[in-house]
Amino acid sequence: MNRYALIKPRETSLICILLTLFIALPVYSSTDEILQARYSGQALYDVYRDDRLIGTHTLRFTQEGDLLRVDAEMNLHIRFLGMFNYRYLYQATEHWLNGQLQSLVVAVNDDGQETQIQMQRQGDTLLVSKDGKTDEIMGEFLTTNHWNVDILSQQQVINTLTGTLSQLKVERIGEIEVPRGAEERVLIPHYRLGGDLHDTHTWYDEDGRWLGMEFSARDRSRIRVLNRQIGPEL
Repeated sequence: MNRYALIKPRETSLICILLTLFIALPVYSSTDEILQARYSGQALYDVYRDDRLIGTHTLRFTQEGDLLRVDAEMNLHIRFLGMFNYRYLYQATEHWLNGQLQSLVVAVNDDGQETQIQMQRQGDTLLVSKDGKTDEIMGEFLTTNHWNVDILSQQQVINTLTGTLSQLKVERIGEIEVPRGAEERVLIPHYRLGGDLHDTHTWYDEDGRWLGMEFSARDRSRIRVLNRQIGPEL
């Protein structure tokens, strides 16, 4: 998940949300096997900037022995009249064991500027390496790649762009109607993220699948990441 580079929001990353204001959360099962099955192995998203398609976002889930591997990739390309040619590639690989993050590797190419983050679990601690510097994160946290709906009940998450923890706060602001299949339409909850991502909106379906998000870029354009089963209707 999460926020990305030139078109990212004013805040530093994509983060997920904590439900507040007396709104009950749905309860989901979250074993590694269920999480993988929830997306049937992968999920495909399109990325829009002010209703113009600018790229794709992909989630892939594979089992490697006892570990659940999750790969997230966002690939963006923005062109304007031959004068502006911007590319952005975000790649992250997570390994999970019984709901606990074991490792995280993130590589970002922001129009030629490269950044890498690595995390490796040792006991109760995640060892963090970024740009030649090391740090530690104590405890168990989800990440800002959005795919795990359990993030709705968290107060902090690992920011996959900074390698640090981000605070969460959220408000449920209603419901929206989305297509399900060729003829049916259903209502899903609509959340606005608070705290570090006050201008970000996100959606999950009744089965806990991440359907997409919307936020403001630094140039005030609107960026939407939308699951292809919905299309650009949100």
